[in-house]
Amino acid sequence: MTNIKITKGLDIPITGAPSGIPKPFQRPSHRFHIGLDLSLFDELKFKVLVRLDEPVKIGQPLVEDKECPGRFFVSPAGGIIREIRRGIKRRLLAIVIEVAQEEEKEQHTIPPLQSMSRQELVERLLLGGLFAHIRQRPFNVLANPHVQPRSIFVKAIESAPFTPPPELQVVGYEKEFELGMEALAKLTEGTVHLVYREGTECQSFTEAKGEKHTAQGPHPIGNVSLHIERIDPITSPEDVIWTLTVHDVISIGFFLQHGTYFVSRVIGIGGPGIIEGKTGFFIAREGYPISALTAGRIKQEPVQLISGDPLMGHEVQGENFLGFDDTVVCAIPENTKREFLHFFRAGANKYTFSGAYLSGLFPNPKKKYFFTTNQHGEHRAFIDSTLYDDVVPLHIPTMPLVRAVMAEDYDLAVELGLLEVDSEDFALPSFVCPSKIEMVDIIKEGLRRYANDILK
Repeated sequence: MTNIKITKGLDIPITGAPSGIPKPFQRPSHRFHIGLDLSLFDELKFKVLVRLDEPVKIGQPLVEDKECPGRFFVSPAGGIIREIRRGIKRRLLAIVIEVAQEEEKEQHTIPPLQSMSRQELVERLLLGGLFAHIRQRPFNVLANPHVQPRSIFVKAIESAPFTPPPELQVVGYEKEFELGMEALAKLTEGTVHLVYREGTECQSFTEAKGEKHTAQGPHPIGNVSLHIERIDPITSPEDVIWTLTVHDVISIGFFLQHGTYFVSRVIGIGGPGIIEGKTGFFIAREGYPISALTAGRIKQEPVQLISGDPLMGHEVQGENFLGFDDTVVCAIPENTKREFLHFFRAGANKYTFSGAYLSGLFPNPKKKYFFTTNQHGEHRAFIDSTLYDDVVPLHIPTMPLVRAVMAEDYDLAVELGLLEVDSEDFALPSFVCPSKIEMVDIIKEGLRRYANDILK
């Protein structure tokens, strides 16, 4: 067992954090739509398997990955296909389903796990849509089902703002989680590593099969890159490692036990733009409409709605749906007014990491701050790399790596650690960056380009 302990990092002191016991989300009484959100899979090419006004069941394949025939994305609802949304160059964005009052489920006959070979298990999971939930490192792409991973990492710890603790996801699904972990052990030639927070009382984690590890510290202690670096480092593109969340493992176990697709998940709703008392954790389902999740919760002011946590989520509108892998919906107020002579003010009630305001001289770790979308500056050249080192616990030189990717010098970038990182590892550096450089987008694009050269 490894105990991962970090001091570098930052728990962003933002107001509106959800808390409490998850409450069930009531189904809207009016006509109700659920969407399969594919907008973030811009690297994939899809073959659409359904047509408008066609009836579908929960778990029925809706699209197939053209680059990996047999990998399906399945329906999160039972009902009628009402819309196939496309974007620029006809890129598939979402498939919208009008939910029936009585939803039908695609039922699979699943033999006992012990009687299946690895190949049979892979085929079952592909057909059931479960390989759409398994990621692969390096490059953080969808896992190749035809390549056996060296090891598998299950992330049972979350540290990003507003994200529900994995302990909440597993409540009521302890047997499914156990079965999912057993299935993962059959899929790898190596070890299944489970990483959970130090001090957890969740027996599903502490008594799980496989190699168990604990972690403690501020965000990004929940990032998989950190776990891999400390336990089973990646040194070449051939070091294939699969990664999953607790919810992904439950989905696999649920499918193997019940023969149907798992659509339920615990989500967090929070942010400074949410009315006080309306934040919290809720039991929702995949593809839930943003309008239903935020109805009666938004303050009467312009807000930016985000599917995903404030650091790595993407902007959505009310007509959009909960992201494919997202467990957070948050609202951040839009800053529409310029503060008069803001650069002359002491800033006692403004958050600062670099010490630009008075609040940085007398830090209060318990104080929460009201954040808006204002970046308080514009893009400019790199200024100070030491700020990034204070929030990045990975053993990589943050600024040199970003600069190498910007210069498309991938040989140098690999030497500096490109294979060991994902774009989420640069969310905190982007947040504290005085130069307002979008490092997340730079690394994401760099990984995509380099992966295209390596994997194809």
